[in-house]
Amino acid sequence: MLIVLLPEQPLVTGAAEPALYWWRFERDGSTLDSGRDGLSALRQRFPSERIRALVPASTVNLFRVRLPAQRAAAARVALPYALEDLVSQELDELHIVMGPRRAEGHVSAAVVSHTPMQSWLNGFREAGWRLEALLPQAALHVDESPEQALLIMPSPWPQQTDQVLVLSAIEEPVLLDRSLAGIWVSRRLAAMEASAQKLTLSGLTADELGLTLPETVELQQKPMRDQLTPALQQALRNSPPFNLLGGPYAVSMGAPPWRKLRPVLIAAGVLLALGLGWLGGERMILSQERDSLRAEIDRLFDRGMPNSRRDDPVMQFRQIIQGGAQINPDSGIGPLMHAFFVVLKKHQNAQVTQVRGNLDNVEVELKVVSFSELEAIRAELSALPGISENLEGADSENEGVSARIKVQRSGS
Repeated sequence: MLIVLLPEQPLVTGAAEPALYWWRFERDGSTLDSGRDGLSALRQRFPSERIRALVPASTVNLFRVRLPAQRAAAARVALPYALEDLVSQELDELHIVMGPRRAEGHVSAAVVSHTPMQSWLNGFREAGWRLEALLPQAALHVDESPEQALLIMPSPWPQQTDQVLVLSAIEEPVLLDRSLAGIWVSRRLAAMEASAQKLTLSGLTADELGLTLPETVELQQKPMRDQLTPALQQALRNSPPFNLLGGPYAVSMGAPPWRKLRPVLIAAGVLLALGLGWLGGERMILSQERDSLRAEIDRLFDRGMPNSRRDDPVMQFRQIIQGGAQINPDSGIGPLMHAFFVVLKKHQNAQVTQVRGNLDNVEVELKVVSFSELEAIRAELSALPGISENLEGADSENEGVSARIKVQRSGS
């Protein structure tokens, strides 16, 4: 999760990106790292991170108002009218977000102009970010508010060291310039009852704030402690208070729909990669077998018909086999094989088990039903012009007769 602190000035389209302070957190809330970069640079560095932004206190006002309505829907309708006398702009120019309910029937509210809202969202959109929360910076300190009176301390935020953080038991947190803090605090103390006029300073003195306190004010000093880490932890909550992305700017706080399918998509991608790899391997093997078969056909053609021009060996073999049994003494092994298989075609029960040959002769091992059928095959071969046959061997078996016949050209 990334948390970025927006600048005081709006994000202008087309202008150079300002460097934003950012913090990166692990899921358990521990800080991983921090720095200062533009939105585009952060997008390139952390493309898969979720992001939330903090709105500077100078651009958003926090209020507490009393509303008679108890139901949330009725309170939202009544809230703009309760704030009408507290804001200087027209209500239709403002984006109003109702926050948590406070003590004694008060309701908190955040008010910001539409103009900076649109500039912030456009800046994140142009940088490629999907912003899931936009939070008022000062509201993150509400849990540190005292039980009564005022607590003032230096601002813990890196770009606002000239400001002070004012926490009140009856008002929302405020970040003020030090030059204005004295006037603001004096007015708040004057509005309190004398018994409630208490002021606690942490890391500051009354002189540093330009405060001249009456004797009725009880002044206390409190040790300074880290206020930034608790504030950032508030921004990491599943449902942070005062998320300004509501109403016309509402977005889902959940992960995008595709993110829920990420495991399925990863598994599908792995299966697709494995399938493509397997198909590629099969194609390579078949291609190698095809090339090997073509080379074997070419070698057989050159050995069987050495004096023939090789154009399409398969078609040339087929034409020779279909052309008759006339033997050309110089035509190679092809005609010998053709002559043998023409004879063998007439004997349906005969099976060829092996063929060996060279340019002069062909040896064929075959199985026949009986010796009489073997002699018939030999007689038909001998009757063919231009060739002769020899019985190299014959054995009787349970299923018939196994024989080896040599076919050669006459005179070889």
